[in-house]
Amino acid sequence: MRYGLAGVVLCCGAMVWADTVEMKPESKDPDAPGLKLEGKVDKELDDAIIFLVYNESGRVRIPRNKIKNIEYDVDTQLEKIPEDDFAGRYKVGVWAVQKGKFPEAIKLFESCIGQEGVGQDMLKLLGYCYEQRQMLDKALQSYSDYLKANPTDKEIEEKVAKLTKEVNPEPVAAAGDETKVGKPKTMDGLEGDGLWVMERWGNPGAVQFTTDPATGSKMVVIQEQGGTQEKAAISRTGQPLNLTDSKQMVFRVFHNSAAPVPLAIAFINAAGEFHETRQIRVPANSWVPITQNIEGKIYKANRNNFKDYDLELEGRERVNRIAFLVYSQKAFTMYLDAIFFK
Repeated sequence: MRYGLAGVVLCCGAMVWADTVEMKPESKDPDAPGLKLEGKVDKELDDAIIFLVYNESGRVRIPRNKIKNIEYDVDTQLEKIPEDDFAGRYKVGVWAVQKGKFPEAIKLFESCIGQEGVGQDMLKLLGYCYEQRQMLDKALQSYSDYLKANPTDKEIEEKVAKLTKEVNPEPVAAAGDETKVGKPKTMDGLEGDGLWVMERWGNPGAVQFTTDPATGSKMVVIQEQGGTQEKAAISRTGQPLNLTDSKQMVFRVFHNSAAPVPLAIAFINAAGEFHETRQIRVPANSWVPITQNIEGKIYKANRNNFKDYDLELEGRERVNRIAFLVYSQKAFTMYLDAIFFK
């Protein structure tokens, strides 16, 4: 079925899609507003577009020389982007923010968290979208995470301070009640205790405890200076761990490197033998959940001269130290959180 432009205008009221075609104005003023049509761009030809209207029951050919501008809906743009093209999805998300389409932008940015190819400011934009939707707890978390990678952004630092007071206000005791109820306690894992150090045989840096202002969660932050060694090594020593019945190690990691970094885990048993896993590629500027299997012949160690990953973890009933090995010679800041075995 084909319609003229007058028919298109009548059909627009019931549109499901939101591609918008703006026609050139009829007046001689090029800045004057033109007629806007809502529908879906079905095909793009050299000299025209095929435009669907009224739930696809209407179809019209619009010459390009009559068109001033075409604004594509989020779904239309995503049709041309593979699901694993996170750089492309991020760009559509930025466009959605510019158009004030905050729910659409939130959905896109959330799908890009922990993926490669996204912009360094994605968490900042996501926080802004949450803020516009009055999702202040999520805005605080996104801004806080963005600030981890961009600690010199004073504007966001002020936002985090302001939102922290709004989202997590200090409790007020009732008159005559001297008991104050504190904030809910978060569950910390191995990141909450033990002795954490930068190993001297790796690139230099510093490691210390810190607290997430959005959640109160205790974390470990590593500030690595870069160097000539192939990796940086951060280790934790604490109460010996019995990993006999454990199958997996889980944790979250965040870093601000310009590119993904390879990360390996090492377990040092009571005999001092060092067991290292294969490297995991960790994207930058987002919290990335990691699940590392610890069973099976998946380690290289002293006893095979670190040649192959074909050994089991010996002495797992008493593991004295755990090391995080970051294979990078460049400076970075990294956070570790929620370290548990299951």
